[in-house]
Amino acid sequence: MTFFQAFNEIKSKYSNNDLVIYELVFYLSKSVKSKEDFINKRNDEIDFDFATLILFTNQYFVDKKPLGHIIKKTKFINLDLDIYDGILVPRNETELLCINTEKIINQIFSKQDKFNLVDLCCGTGNIAVYLKSKFNNANVFAVDINEIACVNTLHNSQKHNLSINVINGDYYDSIINNKLKFDVIVMNPPYVALNELDETMTKYENRISFINSDDPNEFYYKVIDNYEKLINNKNNFLMAFEISSTQKDILESYLKNKNLHYQFLKDYSSKWRSLFIWNSNKEIIF
Repeated sequence: MTFFQAFNEIKSKYSNNDLVIYELVFYLSKSVKSKEDFINKRNDEIDFDFATLILFTNQYFVDKKPLGHIIKKTKFINLDLDIYDGILVPRNETELLCINTEKIINQIFSKQDKFNLVDLCCGTGNIAVYLKSKFNNANVFAVDINEIACVNTLHNSQKHNLSINVINGDYYDSIINNKLKFDVIVMNPPYVALNELDETMTKYENRISFINSDDPNEFYYKVIDNYEKLINNKNNFLMAFEISSTQKDILESYLKNKNLHYQFLKDYSSKWRSLFIWNSNKEIIF
């Protein structure tokens, strides 16, 4: 069977996502690692077990197993990240959070020699690794209560030759207990409400990645209510949070009494997905 025949046989059954089929071929093949390789070798005999390709495509399309957990890696913006078992595969929405955070950091901290940044609930370390790759002058910390997530984050930072301080512990208490303070706080916490939790989400990824509190807003309240204990300078800081679209109105009502600058932004699907809170003498352009 040739690469072209193998691809078309899978496509005839699952025709709605060519990119996934390509990624699985690239993962299984020793010689075809890109579309250019595929085109050049499309009439060559496949160098992998076709039954394994069928198994993987069934896992993705039928069992809803995330691609990142099938091939054990993912692309996050321009970074290749490895994914450990059970750890949440980074979503596209988080890419926007990072890109916009990068823009605001450039506006607020561009002239600082050093600044401290923390990625709370770090998972694979995608946020910490990306922002450290963009800001060599950032002293970056990553925190997660899941020990495997911390090992995953450390692995991905080392993979990209980046120095990140990884802490295994509670997103709030570990900072307070270590007497750490930051200029930038970024957080993508478990924010799925109990009535929104689809059990297929937790089949391959840890439940605490989606929900870890009776109130999904608890993580935001804790950090915002105590932000002065967590930041270096109350006159110059940034907090960036990923949120669920269903939380926007609740969080906006909560923030109206906080005397803070804030802005909600939408994701690629035009759903409210991120919240930025800051204080600076500079005007922020989104």
